[in-house]
Amino acid sequence: MGAGLLVAAAAAYGVAVGPAAGMHRELMFLLAGVVVVGTGATLVGAWWLAGSAVRPVYEITEQATRIAPGTLDQRIAAHVETDEYRGLVAVLNGMLERLDQAFHNQRRLTADVSHELRSPLTALRGEVEVALRSERSPRDYRRVLHSALEEIDRLTEMSEDLLLITRADAHLLQAHRVPTDINAIVGGVVDALQPRIEERELAVDCRFAPDATHAVVDADLVTRLVRQLLENAVKFTPPGGRVRVATTALNGEGGIQIVVEDTGPGLAPELLPHVFEPFFRADEARTRGTGTGLGLAMVAAITRLHGGRVHAANVTTAGTGARFEVDLVAVAHS
Repeated sequence: MGAGLLVAAAAAYGVAVGPAAGMHRELMFLLAGVVVVGTGATLVGAWWLAGSAVRPVYEITEQATRIAPGTLDQRIAAHVETDEYRGLVAVLNGMLERLDQAFHNQRRLTADVSHELRSPLTALRGEVEVALRSERSPRDYRRVLHSALEEIDRLTEMSEDLLLITRADAHLLQAHRVPTDINAIVGGVVDALQPRIEERELAVDCRFAPDATHAVVDADLVTRLVRQLLENAVKFTPPGGRVRVATTALNGEGGIQIVVEDTGPGLAPELLPHVFEPFFRADEARTRGTGTGLGLAMVAAITRLHGGRVHAANVTTAGTGARFEVDLVAVAHS
């Protein structure tokens, strides 16, 4: 009797629980399917998102690898939508532009050097060949030798200026700064140029700052700088004109500003940004006579060695002329 009741109860429980167990199994299968489908969709979405994220990188890389020294004028034109990639493309194109300009300057400098070297060498060779064609008097030979010596001096000056410029740009030259009397340097250069100044009947106005006697600069390099600026001013100032040179203390102890003005024809405004380039030739009014074409480039190189700046402008008051300002900053105290 008791066993029969137990069997009947078990049968009733099985009938009651059977549908719930089936629903539970179906729910588990449904959840498993949702998980599988969701995981697959997530993987597909992640794969697509990752591909979309790195696709501009592949495009940038492909374009960059096709750029060679002869095609530096090309620019990267990747189709990107994020600010980060747009910034990367802008940085790379800026670098390519600077490289293109550097290669252009190098090619132009090489061509200019070849041209400038060929002229004196051709003149030197021609005079020697003429002298060797027949017997000459000692006086004729001396004349040829003097002319050859002038060409050799010009080549020597050009090579020294070019060596200074290239070493300065390559950071292979250091400015040996010591307390220096800039006023004395300027006065010495003016005295050295006095014969040419008197020959052209020029007036030279010197305005020396009393506190410019202890500038911390490389005395030898600054002497070359001042001499070049004053030689230019004397060369391009017409007879009876005036040259002005001034010194001013700059940026506290040890800094100096040097200003040189002339009353010559001045410079065309579009040429002002290029006057400090090696072998740059301005208008005919300011390129007559001899010269290496490296003088102002050397001035700029010496200024950079001192961490300073040089600026060229036209005189805006009291007639025409060119004005050069050189700022040699003070040495920072540690």
